[in-house]
Amino acid sequence: MTDPTRDAAHGRSSPSEPGSDADYRIREAEARLDRRLADMEARHARTRGLALVAGAGFVLALVALVLSVRATGPTDGLGTFTALTTQQIMLRDGDGVERGRLGTDPEGRAVLSLSDRDGRERIRLTVLADGSPGVTINGPDAQPRAVLGYLPDGTTNLVFTDRTGAIRTLVGVGPDGEPAVSVFETGSDEEGAGAP
Repeated sequence: MTDPTRDAAHGRSSPSEPGSDADYRIREAEARLDRRLADMEARHARTRGLALVAGAGFVLALVALVLSVRATGPTDGLGTFTALTTQQIMLRDGDGVERGRLGTDPEGRAVLSLSDRDGRERIRLTVLADGSPGVTINGPDAQPRAVLGYLPDGTTNLVFTDRTGAIRTLVGVGPDGEPAVSVFETGSDEEGAGAP
């Protein structure tokens, strides 16, 4: 059976018959719709694949975040860590100038140091390796001007110095509870530094 005969048997007209132009346009429209549908399905499959990859990446990132939080330590429930373990913390201002440091040093001292805007240390809190605590207040030249210390034998001293570093006043309490006050004149032998 030839194509025109087959078309006639199925109720379709052949291209030479009247109305075949309408049938041709319908078939062409169906073919275009089929191509568009296939294209949309292909795009949908690509989009679904990208969504799966993005979802897997998100899940992996979330798992990594949870593991890093659990590895770092417990939190107080507000996202704030209840513990941080480190050997040193440095504070810098907006210009990058070091303004503070909290840490330990090779001699076994724990130190908290705070500096002015020029980076000069102005106050230092120290606990020595033997457990002796101390506070040092420095002048603008970063030289000690007042030192408060508690020694292992139970002595507590507060020492004031002048701008040359010479001791000018010492107030203390000995291990037996005896108070001590010493005032040094400029150039005194007891100063140790001997400023004019």
